[in-house]
Amino acid sequence: MPVYKPEEYEKVLKRIQEKIETLRIKMGECLSEEAIRAFEDCHKIQLPQAYRAFLKHIGDGCGHMYDGCRLNSLESSPCQKLSEPFMLEKFWLWEDDDREADIIEEEMTDKVYRGNIELINLGCCMSYRLIVTGKCRGEVWNFTDVGVQPCCERQDFLGWFELWLDYQGKTDYFKDYVYDEAEYE
Repeated sequence: MPVYKPEEYEKVLKRIQEKIETLRIKMGECLSEEAIRAFEDCHKIQLPQAYRAFLKHIGDGCGHMYDGCRLNSLESSPCQKLSEPFMLEKFWLWEDDDREADIIEEEMTDKVYRGNIELINLGCCMSYRLIVTGKCRGEVWNFTDVGVQPCCERQDFLGWFELWLDYQGKTDYFKDYVYDEAEYE
């Protein structure tokens, strides 16, 4: 599934709503434009358009999503320096980085731990996060204790959520992820 274009949102949201109803998933209440704007003003950001549309027309979080975990509501989502840009554009496995640990930690703080909202915490140091600033704004990335990477090549919130609806516990967010071997070495 690609990163959707704004002109596709209405069709995608309708499809997502039908799947939610079929699966009998209990979503949180939809948020008003005023509530979304208040969050944005507080954090000095503008949420990605696809996520805003989801919050307004589908709901704000849900009680059960992935292996017993829940989709965080906007207000309960752990946030990392939202107004500062997320600086990565491709995966980074710091576990394989040969530099000094303090240099890696500083770079993680400067590049990774900012400009994102936790969507779901899977435990075992793994979460999915929505990038809200920087060049990858609007994409969902996988965060672990050893590195970060975008999901399914490039995936926005609507595509990420719809993929879960289609496959739930069997969702493979990495099946289509292609590493450039030259970048990995």
